[in-house]
Amino acid sequence: MTTLWVGTYPAAGLGAPVGQGEGVWRLSLEAGRVDNASQLTTQAAPSFVARHPVLPILYVVEEAEPTALSVLAIGADEVSSEVARVELVGAYGCHILVAADASALYVCNYGTGELVALRLTQEGFPLSDHPQQVWPHQGSGPRSDRQESSHAHFACMSPDGAHVLVADLGTDEIRRYRVGEGGLLSDEGIAATLPAGSGPRHMAVRGELLYVVCELDHRLRTLRWDRQSATADVIAEQQTTLAPQRTGDATYDAHIALVAGRNGDVLLLSVRGVDVISVFDVAPEGELTYRCAFDVGYWPRYFAVVDDSVVVAVERGHEVRAYRLDSVLELPPESESGAVATLEYTAVKVISPACVVAT
Repeated sequence: MTTLWVGTYPAAGLGAPVGQGEGVWRLSLEAGRVDNASQLTTQAAPSFVARHPVLPILYVVEEAEPTALSVLAIGADEVSSEVARVELVGAYGCHILVAADASALYVCNYGTGELVALRLTQEGFPLSDHPQQVWPHQGSGPRSDRQESSHAHFACMSPDGAHVLVADLGTDEIRRYRVGEGGLLSDEGIAATLPAGSGPRHMAVRGELLYVVCELDHRLRTLRWDRQSATADVIAEQQTTLAPQRTGDATYDAHIALVAGRNGDVLLLSVRGVDVISVFDVAPEGELTYRCAFDVGYWPRYFAVVDDSVVVAVERGHEVRAYRLDSVLELPPESESGAVATLEYTAVKVISPACVVAT
């Protein structure tokens, strides 16, 4: 059995007043079935959770103003009371990247655009009660409703492991920070500039390629990383899905992940409003081919590939679903352009799930 930890929004969802009883939930996953959902903490909009790579520690960012980082000691049967807390600079933190060596973690503040760096002790706790570094960013984009300022949305390591890369939805840029001693960073400017109004949101890395899902123009872009200049250039792009709008007022592309399939790698991409996960086949050289899309419920915000399952946080459907990975990988090409496939799944009720991580 695998334990899953789920971050959530208030019951009314993103944008509702925080601190209305939401918290971190725990689920079990066994043989493709999610079960035993229970809420374990009560805290303001704990929308993203990440775990220590070795120790039983969970890091939780509260998407509130001001942003805070909560640290929980976790176990299969219980979650302890909060063991550490750091009040962060900025507002509406939405993503956590934990360094592979656990020397530091990095929080993206969507609301105010900063990247915040916190050093960690060998025991996995923050080194102090305040962040060691705060990296603000200035700029805007042509979309006045979503790009009035910088919006740091997601961080990952560069293909060569030398930099932390930040997708800035507000400025249409991939920002670049060199990693130094103890996980501390130095600002090295912009690694890539994407088309105006594209809104880069999340990224996945494969070899020297970056796959970037752009929320505002609904394009999936492939960028090639150049190690010498530490920059990346767009080499291909395509629609995030061919399926039509089904719920909500617009389309909002969300998360992206790579999976190793029997016949090569597969890229998965969740799209809210269309309410699907799109499936792309990845050629050995990295070229993407759209295969199909399958229904994943009302507003799939985030998903994770865990064991033999694809586990989806279905925010507005107030549930977490689990699909058998084999069933996803074996989906045939769409029968007609824009078709939406259906697959069997198991589900459990969770209020406004926003993120899921396994231990």
